[in-house]
Amino acid sequence: MSAPSSIPGPALAAAVLAALGVLPLVVVAFLVVALGGLEADAGRDWVSIVLLLVPPLLQLFALGWFLFRRGRVPLVLAALAAIAVGVLVLVTSASVGSSVGLGPFVLAICPVLAAGLAMTPAVGRWLAEARVQRRGREA
Repeated sequence: MSAPSSIPGPALAAAVLAALGVLPLVVVAFLVVALGGLEADAGRDWVSIVLLLVPPLLQLFALGWFLFRRGRVPLVLAALAAIAVGVLVLVTSASVGSSVGLGPFVLAICPVLAAGLAMTPAVGRWLAEARVQRRGREA
């Protein structure tokens, strides 16, 4: 077996952007829950709380999955979840008559860039090398 290859530049950039992408998602989820933004007359809106907490957790899982060289698809799913949080914020603000513009989509910038970088051919080769090494150890 050959020595493990070093991480290519696009993969390192994708990992850093994925890690940075967790922070705004966590901040939004924390602020909404801490400031009581999801409390209705009947109590907390648990569905919305879960919808706000899943994307940062998915982003962390995707980052770990990517760094362990298992695949890059979870990064794409995490980017889609970040976009969904932006849409949720827009819909929620529109339902109360408040305009926030395109600001909520700032949440998705880092995860989308991370997913885009993870789809480059250099990263694909890096992940393929890991698959070959894992299969070699299993045999």
